Amino acid sequence: MNHTLKKIDQDQAELVVELAKDDLKAYIDRTESELGRDLQLDGFRKGKAPKDLLKNNLDAKQVLESALDLAMKDSLAKTIEKEKLDVLNVSGLEIKENTPDKLVYRVVLTLFPEIKIRDFSEFKVVRRDIKVDQKDIDNTLETIKTSRSILRDKEGTVQNGDRVEVDFEVRHNGQMLEGGISKNHPLIIGGKNFMPGFEDNLLEMNKDEEKTFSLVAPNDYYVKKIAGQKLDFTVRVNNIKSVELPKIDDEFVKNLGGFQNLNQLMGSIKEGITEEKKLKEKQRVRLEIINHIIKNSSAAIPEFLANQQLDSMMSNLDKDLHTKGMELGLYLAQMGKTQDDLRKEWRNEAEKQVKIVMVLHKIAKDNKISASREEVDEALSAAVQSVIMKGEADKANLDMESLRDNISSHIINEKVFDFLEKTCSV
Repeated sequence: MNHTLKKIDQDQAELVVELAKDDLKAYIDRTESELGRDLQLDGFRKGKAPKDLLKNNLDAKQVLESALDLAMKDSLAKTIEKEKLDVLNVSGLEIKENTPDKLVYRVVLTLFPEIKIRDFSEFKVVRRDIKVDQKDIDNTLETIKTSRSILRDKEGTVQNGDRVEVDFEVRHNGQMLEGGISKNHPLIIGGKNFMPGFEDNLLEMNKDEEKTFSLVAPNDYYVKKIAGQKLDFTVRVNNIKSVELPKIDDEFVKNLGGFQNLNQLMGSIKEGITEEKKLKEKQRVRLEIINHIIKNSSAAIPEFLANQQLDSMMSNLDKDLHTKGMELGLYLAQMGKTQDDLRKEWRNEAEKQVKIVMVLHKIAKDNKISASREEVDEALSAAVQSVIMKGEADKANLDMESLRDNISSHIINEKVFDFLEKTCSV
């Protein structure tokens, strides 16, 4: 096996690998052995038939395709290891020659940019004590009560605590706002989940009554286009229901299932809140540490990496909006922005996220932190089982190689953060 390596620019290199006839024969032999393990022939245990007999019963096309895949992956990995390259990504595969006597292929290697990290061993973050107050428990109990509330049709006018369904339209300077129409919108009066002043204007309204009123959107309103602007509302009350909250006692708790009395439920709530607060504190500590390291690190962020991160951020926004029944185009129209506007606003954050990836990778490399095959296999098996159980996909449709890489990266990053916490937190 021979190879040539040529630098394209600071972050990319061209690698050409050439495999001779003997190299290819070795990969074909390995492939036949691996495929033969699963072959069942009459008179022999699975995979135990003579080699020539197994070979004659294998699909020749499958052998060649699998051997080609194995040859490229294995030779690429060996070449990268031999050259001691720190590879971020492999792309641009081009098979230049593929005959029984020779395989020549070309790839473009994207290398991890150089990053310099100042010593952070003296930096310390003080962990905060975790406390769960009775107020925390009471708030959770209120949430449980609300989720089990009984709604009853109500005569009379809208009052605080009622649940209403309303149709409304919103106009600005006489023009209907895009997305400013809603039908049968549910709302708990007093929940303060709408624009300030909106719920107050519904008080004392009757069922089927219509009302117009104006409000000034807060200066920090999330839809920047209308922040601080006067808006005109037309609202019709379609339904009014009283909300009857249950009494939290031992009998109520038993109906929840899994608890014998109120004390057991409160104990479970306290444990849950404690774990939640521990997780938030862990995240705070990690964030302080990584922010300190980033501020004291220097690296040139490659343009393509920043753009990849921006693509990911846009994709995540789109998915999040879809879960809420919204479209990205409509959301952007309401914001008075374009995708390019968002990408410009998010540029610094995208570069910061890329720098975090680079810092974590550098620390892992410097401290020889890795994920063992056993750790990855165990986590991969659990992830595949979870996906299949949820019915999100079947194993045949999963990109196992990509999933394995993601899991390996996650395990390594967790180990790096554990290392940083041990080093920098007290």
